[in-house]
Amino acid sequence: MERPASSTGATAPSHEFVDHTAELTIHLRAGTFPELLAESGRAMGELMTRSRPNAPSGGWREVAAKGPDEAALLVAWLNEFVYLGEVEQWAPAEIDVRVAEPGGEGVRARVRGVSLAKPFVLVKAATLHGLTIRRVGDGLEAEVTLDV
Repeated sequence: MERPASSTGATAPSHEFVDHTAELTIHLRAGTFPELLAESGRAMGELMTRSRPNAPSGGWREVAAKGPDEAALLVAWLNEFVYLGEVEQWAPAEIDVRVAEPGGEGVRARVRGVSLAKPFVLVKAATLHGLTIRRVGDGLEAEVTLDV
């Protein structure tokens, strides 16, 4: 899936998975915090569908989460997708972050996704355990651990 260029011309959004017994770590890179949130959602969609999601089906929906700081907001955001995967059998594919304000409005985004063939139960929760968000060069890098 072709990723749009960073709006700042900085680090292009990307992600990779690191597997471990009972947990999975996602390494994220992006130019800005809103781009980092969007990339984390795309990574979750890839994990939930066990591949890059097909073209989204259906219209846009609003997805929101709140947290007092960037780390807590990232975890709450990912846990919202865990909930939607388990309860609605739905995974994110396209994400347009409208607001990303830790401690304020939180994150609000328009999201299009895909229906899952069966409930998503691989991930129990995103955790604060070992979570890091660092400013590097022209962007951000983050590591978030998922409890599986």
